[in-house]
Amino acid sequence: MDVKPYVKSPVLMRDRGVVKNLRQGRGFSECELERVGLSIGAAKSLGIHVDVRRKSCHEWNVKILQEFLAKSSGGSQSA
Repeated sequence: MDVKPYVKSPVLMRDRGVVKNLRQGRGFSECELERVGLSIGAAKSLGIHVDVRRKSCHEWNVKILQEFLAKSSGGSQSA
């Protein structure tokens, strides 16, 4: 299963700092992984993409990770 985060698009001067939409990111930040209790190594072993350059921590990505972990742990226990 491939899970990817959503990040804000770069702010352009002509948009006057208004974030119009989100785009798919390269990977989850270390802060987002820490909030759900995962290390970088554990995330990579689960197939979760990690972007060590990102410093932001978005709540919607934390929710995506929590849902992914709930599905993956729930599916492995019933199998």
